[in-house]
Amino acid sequence: MKKYIFSCLMLMGSLYSAQVNFTNIPNPDSNASGNDQVMMYITNTNEASGVKGFGLPAVDTEALLPYTGGSAPVTAIEELKGMLLFVKSTGQVMVFNGLVWSKAFEVESDNISRFQLNTVSTTTGSVLLPINSLIDKPNFLADPLKLKTNVATSGANLNRLYIRQTGLYRINLNITFTGPAGSFSSRLGAGLYVNDAQRFQLLENTVNFDGTNRKINLDFSVYAIQGQYITLEAVSEVGGTTSYTVTNNSYVTIEKVL
Repeated sequence: MKKYIFSCLMLMGSLYSAQVNFTNIPNPDSNASGNDQVMMYITNTNEASGVKGFGLPAVDTEALLPYTGGSAPVTAIEELKGMLLFVKSTGQVMVFNGLVWSKAFEVESDNISRFQLNTVSTTTGSVLLPINSLIDKPNFLADPLKLKTNVATSGANLNRLYIRQTGLYRINLNITFTGPAGSFSSRLGAGLYVNDAQRFQLLENTVNFDGTNRKINLDFSVYAIQGQYITLEAVSEVGGTTSYTVTNNSYVTIEKVL
């Protein structure tokens, strides 16, 4: 009886410390020390030639990633957190956090998102700012806050930033204007709305950037709750400029502070 108990204990000990090795080497355990905690090794017989890689499951384009667009989950799918897929068209490995996809091996700030504004004109003194969800990666941060991820790029959603995490946000607007000569004698600015209710409005004198373009730079701080959305509006001082264009050399940067 003692012999059987001892054998069972030995088997359990072997299972507990077992590692999985995908390898052609006759003695794969030689790759690990006795204290190695690695669960799996993938090795090759000859590292200099005939190397075999580890292939991830792949999709042709980002549009074919599961759980995007109309299929995006409302709440996180816990059992799928950490799922990896390779996108052939971009050459990027994407990771799923149970709610949205992001690039798996890209180092970037996890609390700042930045977007370019689309060109928009007004003759009434105010206009909602269309926020482009596409990111120029060589120059600008991506969208780690997921404010525009899985959001339609037309209609009302084009102007909206969707809050994924409750907290305090700092929003910087850097806006470039063009307009008729002499049209910027009064102040221009921006308004911030949460779920279409105005929270703030700021005005300042524009800076003559290059003789044609005028610029303003504004900062807002707002506490927002998960599920709410933020919209931004360019505004003119009462009795001031009514006709102007916001150019696409304009940007909004959002930082989650707390």
